Amino acid sequence: MTENIYTPDVVVVGGGVAGLTVALNLAPRKVCVITKSNLGINTSSSWSQAGIAASIDKDDSLEIHLKDTLKTAKGLANEAVAKKIISESFNVIKDLENIGVKFDKNSDGSFNLGLEAAHSHKRIVGSKGDSSGIEIMRGLINEVKQSEHITVLENVSIDSIMHENNTIYGVIGRFTDKNMPDNHVIIQSSHIVLATGGLGGIYANTTNPRSSYGEGIALAAEVGAILTDMEFVQFHPTGLDFGLDPTPLATEAIRGAGAFLVNQNNDRFMLSAHPDAELAPRDIIAQNIFKQIDQGNSVFLDCRDTIGDNFKSRFPQVHSYCVKAEIDPAKDLMPIIPVAHYHIGGVKTDITGRTSVDGLWCCGEVAATGVHGANRLASNSLLEALVFGKIVANEINSQPFKQEQQAINSNFLKTYKEKTRSKIRAKKYIWQLRSTMMRHLGIVRNETSILKGLSEIIRIERDSKGLSAKLNDMILVSKFIIVGAIKRTESRGCHLRFDYPNADPKFLNHIDQTQITMEQDIESILLEKDLPQEKTLAS
Repeated sequence: MTENIYTPDVVVVGGGVAGLTVALNLAPRKVCVITKSNLGINTSSSWSQAGIAASIDKDDSLEIHLKDTLKTAKGLANEAVAKKIISESFNVIKDLENIGVKFDKNSDGSFNLGLEAAHSHKRIVGSKGDSSGIEIMRGLINEVKQSEHITVLENVSIDSIMHENNTIYGVIGRFTDKNMPDNHVIIQSSHIVLATGGLGGIYANTTNPRSSYGEGIALAAEVGAILTDMEFVQFHPTGLDFGLDPTPLATEAIRGAGAFLVNQNNDRFMLSAHPDAELAPRDIIAQNIFKQIDQGNSVFLDCRDTIGDNFKSRFPQVHSYCVKAEIDPAKDLMPIIPVAHYHIGGVKTDITGRTSVDGLWCCGEVAATGVHGANRLASNSLLEALVFGKIVANEINSQPFKQEQQAINSNFLKTYKEKTRSKIRAKKYIWQLRSTMMRHLGIVRNETSILKGLSEIIRIERDSKGLSAKLNDMILVSKFIIVGAIKRTESRGCHLRFDYPNADPKFLNHIDQTQITMEQDIESILLEKDLPQEKTLAS
């Protein structure tokens, strides 16, 4: 095994908005940014459409933005964290403008603010219509390329965090280039930042890149980090049902511009479902679309009269998908389906981005900072990534750095080499897992579906024999979601259960898990429900 060894001050795993913001703000510390593809490719950040939530309008305020955030979070948001990120919204936008990001503005120089669901005011700051993620990433990437303190390792997948006694000392991975199958990478550092994004890739229908399958959560769990709120998976109501994988997103800003939802009978069903109709919280809209589909109906986004010929200029990204599908939004209805979009939970952090493992930090979607509670307010995610990217960097910069690198444990390397030797293809099992999670742990769940999902995941784990590192990560993450879903016997935010349709005050808390407690919980569930017990990887 050929090994490439790097010794930066800080390792940042992930090249989206959160990871690049951390890296840029760590100067002059030497930073190594690791991405699975070329920089900026296959990140949820680049695919983000609407923009950044910022209460900068004269009729808006930080207090109103906070109120909207807490209301959407259904009682589980950390108010101090929410207040922190909201108070920094204007500052992060100015920071982005300073590096050349051009946001959409009116003729008088004011921001052309958009409206999204559950926001009481227009406060979405976007760039080039629905191209905000692309433009923000372009600005950050340009800065990274000009920063001498940052080294970028592209096409590298991290397989393990090197650790001993609750302390990490580096990561080990491999080049994903097929021409370099045995060329492994070791990056030694006492500070590891996970900014790996979400887990939508474990679902059959998702807006996320397929490379987003929860690997950061798996990496953190394997070194004993505490996870929380794993059951809260937010489904976006309006994925474009064009038969593409991943599913393209029809940004919520389209509904904010006046578009509405109808079924094949032209019934605008959201009018009777919620006072805010198409601008109700995402969980409400997704649930009602699910009901329509479950009843055998098709659901469409109608932009014909409300946006019409202006659609192309206002939403160029979505329009490009429509053109490929031979649909004209000015004349045709757009078929939509709810899709896995954003993971609320993840690796538990404090207000500085610290995890429960010394030297391990998280920010962006992989982190559970508490800001989103049980349901995320639209466009608060980019805001959170930008604010926490700076917070994590500043906190790390305040830490004394070890002058000597810890010696690499030879037993760890031996175990790692044995674990990564297999080249078994696991595509069949991966698609089985994605289908299982979509059917049984999707938009709406109940005990029967959750337990069926558990049985299927255990079968997949048994049959695949642990020979694919990616599949192992997906199985591990799926089990965390399942345990959280079975334990939360209520409906709250984006966790919806048919058998417990109401919120229960006794669940105004968070469900924390570690890999050890999760496996113990699964054993208890199998015994209690009298389900077949299979030997799992952890056992």
